[in-house]
Amino acid sequence: MAKNNDKTQRDYPGIKTACLAMLALLFLLACVLLRGDGGELLGGGDAAAGAGEHGFYYENLALMPGVEVTADSVENDSFLPQLAADGKKNAGAGRWSSANEAGAPEHWLQFSFPQEQSFAFVSLYWERLNVLGFVIEVSRDGEHWTQAALWEGTPETNEQQVVLDNPAQGRFLRLRTTAVSDTEENQYLYYQNVSLLEMEVYAQAPVSWCLQVPEIRTAEDGSRFLPLPEAPAGYEIRLLGSDYEEIIDEDGTVYPTLEEKAVTVGYRISQGDKYEDSPSYYVTVPPSVFTDNPESPADNSEASVVNDRPRLSPEVSEWKGGAGFFFPGDAKRIVMQAGREAELRQPALDLQESWKKLSGEELTVVSGEEASLQTGDIYLGFAGKEMGLKEEGYWLDIRPGTMVLRAEKLQGLIWATVTAANLLENAGEGIPCGTIRDYPRYSVRGFHIDIGRRMVSLETLKQIVLTLSEHKMNNLGVHLNDNEILSTSGKNDSISNAFTAYAGFRLESGLKNSRGEGITSQDGSLTREEWKELTRFAAEKGVQVIPEIDTPAHSLALTRIFPEYALADEPDNVDQLDLGKKGTVDLVQKLWKEYLEGEDPVFEAGGLVHIGMDEYFADGEDYRSFANDMISMIQESGRTVRMWGSLSRLPGRTQVASENVQMQIWNMEWADPQDMYEEGFTIINSLNSSLYIIPGGGYDRLDLEVLKQWEPNLFAAGTQAEMLPAYSGRMAGAVYCLWNDTIGSLDTGVTEEGILERFLEPLPLLSGKLW
Repeated sequence: MAKNNDKTQRDYPGIKTACLAMLALLFLLACVLLRGDGGELLGGGDAAAGAGEHGFYYENLALMPGVEVTADSVENDSFLPQLAADGKKNAGAGRWSSANEAGAPEHWLQFSFPQEQSFAFVSLYWERLNVLGFVIEVSRDGEHWTQAALWEGTPETNEQQVVLDNPAQGRFLRLRTTAVSDTEENQYLYYQNVSLLEMEVYAQAPVSWCLQVPEIRTAEDGSRFLPLPEAPAGYEIRLLGSDYEEIIDEDGTVYPTLEEKAVTVGYRISQGDKYEDSPSYYVTVPPSVFTDNPESPADNSEASVVNDRPRLSPEVSEWKGGAGFFFPGDAKRIVMQAGREAELRQPALDLQESWKKLSGEELTVVSGEEASLQTGDIYLGFAGKEMGLKEEGYWLDIRPGTMVLRAEKLQGLIWATVTAANLLENAGEGIPCGTIRDYPRYSVRGFHIDIGRRMVSLETLKQIVLTLSEHKMNNLGVHLNDNEILSTSGKNDSISNAFTAYAGFRLESGLKNSRGEGITSQDGSLTREEWKELTRFAAEKGVQVIPEIDTPAHSLALTRIFPEYALADEPDNVDQLDLGKKGTVDLVQKLWKEYLEGEDPVFEAGGLVHIGMDEYFADGEDYRSFANDMISMIQESGRTVRMWGSLSRLPGRTQVASENVQMQIWNMEWADPQDMYEEGFTIINSLNSSLYIIPGGGYDRLDLEVLKQWEPNLFAAGTQAEMLPAYSGRMAGAVYCLWNDTIGSLDTGVTEEGILERFLEPLPLLSGKLW
């Protein structure tokens, strides 16, 4: 399927937009092709070249009768040029591959048409991302060529869309590569050829790639808004969202900003039940004339010295420097907004504790009004919706004698107190005066730890929570059950011996078999009350704890107590539940209900839980039905579902419910990110190639150099890369994971201190990418 590269053609080096010249024509010819929700470009593999279920019809010229496809060379007879124009572009499809010749990067693929055509738009589906440059050329006679587009550098993703510099006329069109990577990475040094799954050619660029996004406008009352671009007659257009809803809201409202900001936005163009979603467009939002306090140094344009942006992790989103300093020793009181004391007490107490620890000063906590602040006061209060701070944003105004912390929601105030503590820790001669407007880009920012295989103490889990909070990371996933990898356990010589492999279930459970045997680990577990204590403690720090009970695989803690429900068709599968057996689903749901139900449930009411669902090796239909049963039960309890992505490897007729379901993508073969996004899931990046830690194993530490180039909405593994639109709320963020695979026969002696060290190492870099 086609994927959205999250970048407009106007940002491609060397490729000029043809949109202005074509816009009037396109408005008259509203025959465009793009697929919905994921913004899929030019999809569909049959001769109709339609955009699939939701998109508008548009013809792929490369599939017209009489088109001849040739190339300068082929790797062998299995990779003929015609295979790049057969309408098939999935990973297992036929492809053209040029000769593999080191030092000879120039190759071409040519389309010869029976009659002269107009060319405006090309989609390329690269088999691997080793191409470093190419041109697209057009000719009338096949001998004299005119350059229509130039690309320099590596394509961001395997699917690449190209808008030609200008609509071009001719009987011949060709792609000619100019450079190929010779690095050892992904063995590109040994694959010096060019390989294309498919090349699609279109007479006109889709309308959604040619939108003219207006500039920010200011209304008579001083408010700002982003007008909608014009749409063709008979079509509707709406703003889908932005990557910073605290700057540009989904209704086009532009909130007050302290600095100039670049924001990506996306649109949907529709007609009836057909629609296409745009790539990302970049909008420059200028700073607004917004004064929180006329006397604040942050708004004093006559100040002789303006303070530089404070260096924090993660960096604050907006800063307006003032003059002078707030001296920690001058602080006297923390003032909670009168009437909101119950909500503000915990963040006030946390700030009081941090202030004493870092400065030695004992601050008094009182209630009062912002208008009555005294020198030495630090004010905590709530802001109105007009400030656009949303769920996690906050406003922090630092003056020589006072500090004002405000947020729309409690979560934002927690982050405001975290920033105040960070400023204090780095104060030097004092905290620099200025104004901060801060908010995240992604809503899910977290860490996931496996305590099923190796128990981690409650104290260590609390330390992880505190450290996540200090970096404004809001998720801690806890993998509560797992077992030795059976294939490497040394116990897979028989089914009976495989049942003796090590397994852990780390939360107190009353589930027992008919012999009175329970599933709770005897060598380390959390009681129900300890779990609730951890959850409450984390919530006070702005961190949500997400419990994971992993079924139907990784479930030896269940299957060895209830072997009658084990798949057990071979030794390596005894940790898998047989979903085809009557009673299996009831067993799992009975376990879950133990934690979901009651007046004071173990798992937070209205919260988020993780149902596992990875690496199942049995029937896909059984798996999909089980997924729906679990999703339905969790959602009926009033909670949100998170699950591992596995649907691409477990096909079936049953459609798995995706509305309000979060999917962690851990492997692109088990779950294709774009496909899952298009099916309606909310996507979280946990890709094993970049975000997995296995202490003592193959992923012992995260590669910080690789992470410097990583982006949360980029899914890249080996020679494959996909990008989801950052402007979409369903591209939720990322969670890095630590798996204690090295137990039993693989044990390397990693301690809790070693686990903490590996957790801490990438945290500042990842928090900066996600915030």
